[in-house]
Amino acid sequence: MRRYLIDRNVGMEAVHSFTETDGDIIDCVPVERQPVLAKTRARPLPTPEPPSELQRNAIAPQFETEPPHSPPPQLRPDRRDRYGNQMLCPEGTVPMLRLTLERLVSFPTLTDFLQGGLHVRRDEADVAHPFGKIWSNAYDSRDNHGGASGINVWSPLVFGVESSASQQWYTSGAHASPFQSVECGYRLGPPFDNKPRLFVFYTTDGYNPGSFFYNDDHLGRWVYASGASHVLGTVLTASRPGAPVQYRMGFFLTGGAWWFSVGGTWVGYYPTTTFGSGMLGTKAAAAGFGGEVGGVGTSFPSMGSGKRPAAGYGHAAYQHDVIIALPTGAESANLTPEPTSVNCYDLEVTNHSGSSWGSYIFFGGPGGTNC
Repeated sequence: MRRYLIDRNVGMEAVHSFTETDGDIIDCVPVERQPVLAKTRARPLPTPEPPSELQRNAIAPQFETEPPHSPPPQLRPDRRDRYGNQMLCPEGTVPMLRLTLERLVSFPTLTDFLQGGLHVRRDEADVAHPFGKIWSNAYDSRDNHGGASGINVWSPLVFGVESSASQQWYTSGAHASPFQSVECGYRLGPPFDNKPRLFVFYTTDGYNPGSFFYNDDHLGRWVYASGASHVLGTVLTASRPGAPVQYRMGFFLTGGAWWFSVGGTWVGYYPTTTFGSGMLGTKAAAAGFGGEVGGVGTSFPSMGSGKRPAAGYGHAAYQHDVIIALPTGAESANLTPEPTSVNCYDLEVTNHSGSSWGSYIFFGGPGGTNC
């Protein structure tokens, strides 16, 4: 773990730092000194124009009690931390969440940290407990170059190795070999904590050890864009009952990379070379949207707000105005619900609603011990 931190941080030379409201420290590092570029001596890719579809953020009248809150960019000139430091990175630098040994040693091994604590867990008596996942999501199974949705953020309770997320998947298809994906959204639980944190993820070969990683934790893949207005791994504002909060985000394959955007501005990218000769080097074969939880045995935590879709707007989790980028252009997704654990979670899908919500889903539930 110490060697990993030394290798990650050597030569980064932060020119400005500030503290987020929850105590995380953000370092502003010269673009070329972020780990992947420093180690490969590669040049950053030109930043493409943001697709206009990523900026859509409308609300349909039939759901509108008051418009949901879409927070402004995390990094902006008018924000100051508790010490008076401007919460914005200077031109020519990128923001990176400072990683500490204290955080790493909360995991049994470095591999556990890098791969999200997804391995079989052992209790104090060294008894193994199977760690599994349950999804409540919907897929559009057409070839695509990414997509986007407005993700409604909640902060359900998670404990220990449990996790809960709302996210998007752009994949090679369930039966592809190798299975590959890029994913984004918010996640509570390993490799983070019990707060809803912004994440991206990729896998090059299913979920086999060494083939998948979160955020910029792997030393040789993720590249931040100069001027990034959000920081991976930082806490997102969560909804309260009757006061939904959402962030519009998505991945788009353009300019030789899978580019990730929040609020219509680019945060960074995974180069297509990450995926070698696999499918995601040129396209995805399916796009998924919805919730994911991780638990032990048959015990799983809440998903979304912890309420089932019947609780309705302002109380149940949703993703709205779901779009998919087809080779012919972006359009509302044609979503097919996937099987879920009906004991603990539900999913409701509406395609092409004819309103500004477009295609959307409501999903979630309380979890429990019989999922």
